[in-house]
Amino acid sequence: MGVKSEHQVELSNLLFGMSWEDPASDRRALAIRPGDTVSTISSGGCNTLTLLLDDPAKIYAVDINASQSYLLELKIAAVRHLDHEELLAFLGLAPCEDRLKVFESLKGDLTAEALDYWTSKAQEVKKGVVYTGRYECFIGRFIRVLGVVQGKKRIENFFRCETLEDQRAYFDKVWNTISWRLLFKLAFNRRMLAKRGLTADYFKFDDGSSSFAESFFRRSRHAMCEIPITGNYFLAQYLRGRYLSNDAMPDYLRRENLAIVRNRLSRIEVVTSDAQGWFGKQADSSINVFSLSNICELMSPDETGRLFAEIARTARKGSRVCFRNLIVPRGVPESLSDQIELQEELSRELLAQDRSFVYSRVQAYVVRKKQPE
Repeated sequence: MGVKSEHQVELSNLLFGMSWEDPASDRRALAIRPGDTVSTISSGGCNTLTLLLDDPAKIYAVDINASQSYLLELKIAAVRHLDHEELLAFLGLAPCEDRLKVFESLKGDLTAEALDYWTSKAQEVKKGVVYTGRYECFIGRFIRVLGVVQGKKRIENFFRCETLEDQRAYFDKVWNTISWRLLFKLAFNRRMLAKRGLTADYFKFDDGSSSFAESFFRRSRHAMCEIPITGNYFLAQYLRGRYLSNDAMPDYLRRENLAIVRNRLSRIEVVTSDAQGWFGKQADSSINVFSLSNICELMSPDETGRLFAEIARTARKGSRVCFRNLIVPRGVPESLSDQIELQEELSRELLAQDRSFVYSRVQAYVVRKKQPE
């Protein structure tokens, strides 16, 4: 990402305790094949670990924020040494009598930097690390207010809907109150979000919305009315603050997948670096898959162009690229569109079906043409 922009969120603290990108969308866009070399943005680590299920030869998990690297290190150690029940409990997804004692058993797997970091974060470890990111703390506050606005019974009843028709009827007749709509204006206005590290000039929209509150309201309505609620663990986290069953959580955490993920952990290399700098050090035609989350929003258009120029250079022909926009529209520059080709129909489908729903774009690309080497 190069030099930090004045509009960029602070990247020294833990921002995400879990991943908020739908891995089902990523896996469909990326179409990982056995033996592929993959680059991901570490973020909360969940999606990096889940991609191991597709049998890549190597995953480079890159993040400019060292805290996110340390989180992924800790999750890798936990997956390696804990059984299913112990893993969920240690991370914070089930009750645990003594997480600090469990942490002691994992320390030997951590780098010196990660060990120092987590040793200084005893309270976060005791709470359960997946709920200690700044974003999860924000969602926690939102849920507390939601409980007052909607009430426990109304929230629970929504999750009993069995069909999309039931969901739409419940949303229109029961859920979509004046208080619900007001909640978005209070929680997601520019001033409130600017306090969390973004200046007002950051918020620009290309979806017809006049504000982030309106834009996010539209996205939430889509998730509640157009995407089946069964298995949508993102919506469960946003509205109830937890996964509702062991069958509705990130795939790397599911009991039947744990042994596969554990056996492939050595394929992950955790890298703390800005994306541009790291790609700039990689060999030509060395990577098959690029999972970029929404990092382009934290760059200027010129920086974004330089990033995709490096991707075009390091990508093998036929490589797949997936990235997202949350607020600011960013994408492959026109000068590279003959090399990195947008899959328009697939991208529309991904956005429509994306269970995470907060992103304004989910885009899939294929590298069709390379610059002369």
